[in-house]
Amino acid sequence: MTLALKNVVKRVGADTHIHDTSVELVTNQFNILLGTTLAGKTTLMQLMAGLEKPTSGEVWFDGKNVTGVPVQKRNVSYVHQQFINYPHFTVFENIASPLRVARISRGEIEQRVGRVAELLKLTPMLGRNPSELSGGQQQRTALARALVKDADVVLLD
Repeated sequence: MTLALKNVVKRVGADTHIHDTSVELVTNQFNILLGTTLAGKTTLMQLMAGLEKPTSGEVWFDGKNVTGVPVQKRNVSYVHQQFINYPHFTVFENIASPLRVARISRGEIEQRVGRVAELLKLTPMLGRNPSELSGGQQQRTALARALVKDADVVLLD
């Protein structure tokens, strides 16, 4: 999966948050955005995910312009800096939520959630609610929800 931003500008009112930026992520590698506070790292990731639309410029996935494609039609996972779990869902239900939205079969959901929960050492917590978890367990639950989707790109803010 190749993801590229080409000459992207993002303005909010009179403020320019992203100035004519081009970047291409390296496939099958960890790509890291470094910058000071308010440098635009979160905005860049939101543009990549489709959570925000650029004022000008383009977003490309595998040679296809996806600038106008909504987030739900992109195979991208995004974990916010202030990770979010559904408080009324168990850990299992939180992790399974993107699979249920995609109408994946119950058996496959159980298999994929089990695999990711084991990887992130969450198996004993699957029946708990987020309020019963430590901060690290809550963070791993949010990460598991992003990974279980098997997205082409996983963005961690």
